[in-house]
Amino acid sequence: MRWNLLAGALILIALTGAAVHAVQAADEPTELTGNVVKIQDIVKNESAYDGKDAVIQGRIDLECASGCWFILNDGSASLYVNILPSNFVIPQKSGSDAKVYGKVITKNGDPTLIGKIVLIDGVVYR
Repeated sequence: MRWNLLAGALILIALTGAAVHAVQAADEPTELTGNVVKIQDIVKNESAYDGKDAVIQGRIDLECASGCWFILNDGSASLYVNILPSNFVIPQKSGSDAKVYGKVITKNGDPTLIGKIVLIDGVVYR
């Protein structure tokens, strides 16, 4: 009886390890593997990016208290990233590096990214 219990436990541990590995392998969705666009390029040439999907990365300088938007700075410029239209939020991560996939829109004359996928510290939010 003990051997059956031990064998069952070992099989469960092996399956759990395989499941964790599968989740880790899927950490970076294919949408985030595209060419990263400098925020400065979007800001200076917003009409070329308006309505198009883009990947940006940088540091979260400022974040909404509820996690529905943030300002991302890549060293060249900063961009407002709104994730509320995509129906998700992120935890408080000001100061963290992030990679974001989303659609560039021009709102009130300024470019904005509607974030669809956010990668922070190896965790994917969508």
